[in-house]
Amino acid sequence: MCEQLNVRLSSKDKNWLFSRLNDFLSQLEEAVEKDIMRFTVCDIIIKHCPRFRNVYVPYLTNQSYQDKTYQRLMDESHEFRRVVEKLERNPVCQRLPLRSFLILPFQRITRLKLLVQNIVKITAPKTNDEAQAIKAMKLLEKMIQDSNESISQMKNIESLVTLNAKVDFECRTLPLIRSGPEELVREGPVTELRDFSLKDREEERNAYMHLFNDYLLVSLRKEGGRFTVIDHAPVSELRVENCRFKLHSLQKNLFRLHMPQKALLLRTDTQANKLRWISALSRPYPEIDFSAVQDIPQMQCIKAFVAQQPDELSLEKAEVLLVHQQSSDGWVEGTRLSDRQRGWGPESHLETIVSDKARKRNLLDTMKLLQLQYLSLQEL
Repeated sequence: MCEQLNVRLSSKDKNWLFSRLNDFLSQLEEAVEKDIMRFTVCDIIIKHCPRFRNVYVPYLTNQSYQDKTYQRLMDESHEFRRVVEKLERNPVCQRLPLRSFLILPFQRITRLKLLVQNIVKITAPKTNDEAQAIKAMKLLEKMIQDSNESISQMKNIESLVTLNAKVDFECRTLPLIRSGPEELVREGPVTELRDFSLKDREEERNAYMHLFNDYLLVSLRKEGGRFTVIDHAPVSELRVENCRFKLHSLQKNLFRLHMPQKALLLRTDTQANKLRWISALSRPYPEIDFSAVQDIPQMQCIKAFVAQQPDELSLEKAEVLLVHQQSSDGWVEGTRLSDRQRGWGPESHLETIVSDKARKRNLLDTMKLLQLQYLSLQEL
């Protein structure tokens, strides 16, 4: 609503930055303020969710364009930068940058889901209030699922189009843009350790891997950000093996990747990257029986974290992870109990839950939510 900012934005730039959230959120605020003492969260969610979804999903899907638009305006428009910096100094912004407000809608919807899940946990069973709470929870979970799928699809299309223009094939050509859903699971550099008996070759070389949900590409990086693919294979034909021993004076972070025609001995720069590659190459993960994991460690988020890589989990404060493994350099792999999604997060944002009672309660709450969701699906 800042006039100085509005006059410096084209209608297209304004749409990329703010979408249509402003009008809708003001209507929600009016509904709360009309009678705050009788405000019921679940009723409001059920009433507004259809329109909420129509506004939220496009906003979240366009986040990559939003970020690019913001960065372009900051780089190219001195006046835009000046106005934004002035606004950020306003006490009402509490010294938070514009970026933190742009990402707030996604944080808000996940916090709202956590709130409703807690309402479900403490609501009397088999009551109308419980039925309303479960319905609101399902609507929010479906909205978040649709948003995540839409965001993932948008990012995957962009990355595939970009990668397709940068890839050459030394081996048999594989079309990168294929029919069916394609998901970039993980990408990054590795060091391939060569056959030490072949003295006329180098002992190691730098490689780069792109792991999709259905295929793996192993490439050599070239100048200008290009890649030459030296091998590829379907994920279903891969097997990964952790190397826990020292080999030929190489001290750590080794794993072996078995492909249809060969096995590659690979090294990463950190233990976390090694474990993350092994985990990503080991999908799909087995289903968790929450009644049989009482002895598995749990950690609670103490500082919100926004995922930067496809194998990371975004975390809100108070969310709980069932911990599968930790690296020695500060990363934790776990299953988020609120939606049973698995991924990695920084240990610096997490705190170990030491209370046996608290861990047991978290698992019981998760099993209750799973049971209620199963029953509501049956009714549908």
